Amino acid sequence: MSARNETSAGHEASDAGWLDLHFESSRPEYEAAFLDAGIRPGWSVLDAGCGGGSFLPLISKAVGPSGFIAALDLAPENIARVETLAGTLSQPPENAAHIGSILSLPFANASFDCVWSANVMQYLTPAEFGLAVGEAKRVLKSGGIFAVKDFDSTILQILPIDRALFARFMAARLQGFRDRGVLGTDCGSTLPTRLRQAGLEVIRRKGWLVERWATAPRFTHDYVRDLLAYFASVAPSYALPDADQAYWRELRERPDRLIDDPDFCYREFFVVAVCRI
Repeated sequence: MSARNETSAGHEASDAGWLDLHFESSRPEYEAAFLDAGIRPGWSVLDAGCGGGSFLPLISKAVGPSGFIAALDLAPENIARVETLAGTLSQPPENAAHIGSILSLPFANASFDCVWSANVMQYLTPAEFGLAVGEAKRVLKSGGIFAVKDFDSTILQILPIDRALFARFMAARLQGFRDRGVLGTDCGSTLPTRLRQAGLEVIRRKGWLVERWATAPRFTHDYVRDLLAYFASVAPSYALPDADQAYWRELRERPDRLIDDPDFCYREFFVVAVCRI
């Protein structure tokens, strides 16, 4: 796996292995946030931008055997993984996996009770976000819900990295998103406003803090180790002071030294916004 964890669709930090580690590291908070969306037994649900299918077991349990799940992703390898995962579910609902884009959904109007989309909007431009919202509205039934989850990385912290050094890195990283014209990993807290401006009724919005102190649980240890390798791999492309660059080079070689520090702490923040059609 490359440090950037890219899929064949060209999106960094979206490889299924990367997503699995992140999901397991944050599982209690992710499960609670998903349940808060309010998906009901018997519903038809579209997982729009499903990645490797991390949320598929939760969706399956929520809708039950009488429900229906469609999973859609741009990367063929993710869809292959979802199809394999679907075969391992206990008493699964009817389900289907599709290679495709959330900007042009291959489904008929009013097909779903819920569209669930996690960690996808950060890759879109504002214009593409509008298209994605329009497609979600089109395929949702009257009274259906559109539940959107994404990060607000302005609250990301990895201690004991020097706060000023990390702030410079994150500022450069977020500027990179601005330069590319995409919403970026800090878009989570802007979701309610963006969805309301797109004409949706936001019925619920909530932020969730994930916090893991030393000693880091296994999945958190492995995820943060991979995250640090990813950050170190992109740091040379940022206009950072030489001392900062040297720090990231050293960290790439010895990430466990930081993760095993007795004062280690990892914090992330994400938002789920739920809209009714």
